[in-house]
Amino acid sequence: MTPKMYDCYESLMGDGIILYFNGPVSQGVVEGVADLMRQRLRNEEAGMKLSHRIFAILVEQMQNIVRYSKEREPVDVDGESIANGQVIVGREDDGRYFVACGNRIAAADGDRLSEKLNRVSSMNKEELKRYYKDCRRRGPDPDSKGAGLGFIEMARKAEGPLDYHIRPVDGETAFFSMKVVA
Repeated sequence: MTPKMYDCYESLMGDGIILYFNGPVSQGVVEGVADLMRQRLRNEEAGMKLSHRIFAILVEQMQNIVRYSKEREPVDVDGESIANGQVIVGREDDGRYFVACGNRIAAADGDRLSEKLNRVSSMNKEELKRYYKDCRRRGPDPDSKGAGLGFIEMARKAEGPLDYHIRPVDGETAFFSMKVVA
């Protein structure tokens, strides 16, 4: 493995990757990675508005891993199982930043997830704003483990449509991946 590390490093650098994390994701990891990226963006002088968008998208994606990943580590010190997933932050060839994530989900959730993502991806900024307000008034879906606003928030902050893919893995799980350009 170690001889291949340089090849991996070169590949990631060539693809504009600033941060690559793969492994257990807990709330502490979310906070640590978010702080790391906040400092990195400050050093790159990305600007407050852009930094806020990237930070919000990163935190939202990592929280989705924590809540919905079906691949889990044994329990932590608080008695909670820890989710597994991956997060990538990088820059496109045109200089725009992106945040991507990936994790296993329940295969049965794939269609519902696609429906939600297709809906928000088809909306313009004004429609997203109204939809966000409407969803806040209604409250979260019964199957949501959060407020149910994450995809809407990411779509509002994105510089284009949410790019996602759901790949069946086995009868029980699928691999969900999403890339958001900020």
